[in-house]
Amino acid sequence: MTEQNQTKSNKNEQFDVAIIGGGINGAVAAAALSAAGQKVLLVDKGDFASFTSQESSSLVWGGIKYLQTYEFLLVFKLCLARNRLMRAYPNQIKQIGFLASLGDNAPFGRVLGTFGTLFYWAIGLFGTKPPASYSAKQAKQLEPSLITGRKAVEYFDAELPDNDSRFVYDFIRHALRLGADVRNYTELVGAELAENWTLELRSGKKKSRVSAKSVINATGPYAKQVSKLLDAPTDAGLVFSKGIHLTLNRKLTSGYQVLALWDEEGRLFYVLPMGDRSMIGTTDTRVDDPETQVSDADREFVLRQINNQLELEDPITADQIVSERCGVRPLVVEGGQSGDVADWHQLSRKHVVEANKDRRVVTILGGKLTDCLNVGEEIVDEIQGFGHKVKKPTNWFGEGSQERREEFYQLVRSKASDNAAEIADGLWRRHGDKAFEMLGDTLTDLIPGLGVTEEEIRYIVANEQVHTREDLLRRRLPVSMARSESELAENQQLQQLLVELGL
Repeated sequence: MTEQNQTKSNKNEQFDVAIIGGGINGAVAAAALSAAGQKVLLVDKGDFASFTSQESSSLVWGGIKYLQTYEFLLVFKLCLARNRLMRAYPNQIKQIGFLASLGDNAPFGRVLGTFGTLFYWAIGLFGTKPPASYSAKQAKQLEPSLITGRKAVEYFDAELPDNDSRFVYDFIRHALRLGADVRNYTELVGAELAENWTLELRSGKKKSRVSAKSVINATGPYAKQVSKLLDAPTDAGLVFSKGIHLTLNRKLTSGYQVLALWDEEGRLFYVLPMGDRSMIGTTDTRVDDPETQVSDADREFVLRQINNQLELEDPITADQIVSERCGVRPLVVEGGQSGDVADWHQLSRKHVVEANKDRRVVTILGGKLTDCLNVGEEIVDEIQGFGHKVKKPTNWFGEGSQERREEFYQLVRSKASDNAAEIADGLWRRHGDKAFEMLGDTLTDLIPGLGVTEEEIRYIVANEQVHTREDLLRRRLPVSMARSESELAENQQLQQLLVELGL
């Protein structure tokens, strides 16, 4: 049975738990609660992970910068969460080196940097490769684009090669497999609590009603508005920090690594791999509205930082930007509302889960992708506290068996005339052993350099609740962030396929 057919067969109108919001927090809640024996509905007014959860740096990290604010317990918890994810997702999450160039803007030098990275490695229970320290000459040899004369330290965290939104969809798939009813492009427009919740939903022009014993508010930056709709106010408030990234039509690093730099305001700034290209960012700007756009000032700031912090033969200019991402970080203000915060830059990415037992509403505020498994398990505990009969959730995340991986790679090598490694890596990483269903007589990289085939696109459109081109190319696949609109428009084979598929 395909996942699309599972979605249809899971349709119901009475649920134990309704989850509002299909970003990372809603997706993990749906998977964990379904595994705990609950009848779950998940809805999102857009596509899954189409807002905050598609705008991150696609990193899985322990929060090394929080060592500067002495939040050791938070770093310890995030490192353990990172290690757990790395074990569960050996293909979707890749360990990667962060080469930190210690220029004038860095808050420390080589000695303190070496100590800090060693402490970070230790507080993470040695879950990654050990850190390293480099003289200016060694750093330049390791990465020629670094500024001559700057020493460097290296530490290790992890990244998502296929984008944050693809990772979110993995939890959606687990929830579907476990019996959840999952609906994108479905908005909550009304709610009333009597014996149970009656929720009014709107999908396009069609309205419907469902009932649920409890409701999870996992709407990220919109959590306060939805809590108001549910008449379940929260004690904590939110502050929004705007962050942007720019993907370039060139690769800035000599190897597969992240460059960690400090911008002119003393904040961390990265050069990140984006397929066969590089992504640069991010900014950290206080905003009041979660609906944000990349401004000219944002672009100028990011380009100025990268040109100032690297030695490049050709400076980076705006015409080299392939794509942009822009979102807000919802930062938690405990015991307060979304208002003035004197030192909001010091707010961490920790999450807060608030349970309103009288209204049977759980609200998730803040958080980051790295801590997602803990969020899922906390939600199960809160629902149990509402009187739901739950069991310990098992088999609700992870990639599963890797026994047939080598067999799959051999088959790809026999069918692909070129780029076999990229095709095999991408298919297995995104689909696991279901990738066997995407093996045609021959395999061709439809978008050279990204390892995406026609067979994979057909499978995703048929099985992964794709409604628009953006669903497919931006969130199910890492395509539109690594290729410009003009490059995709010039790919006639891709365009013909999309038209054939009704996109």
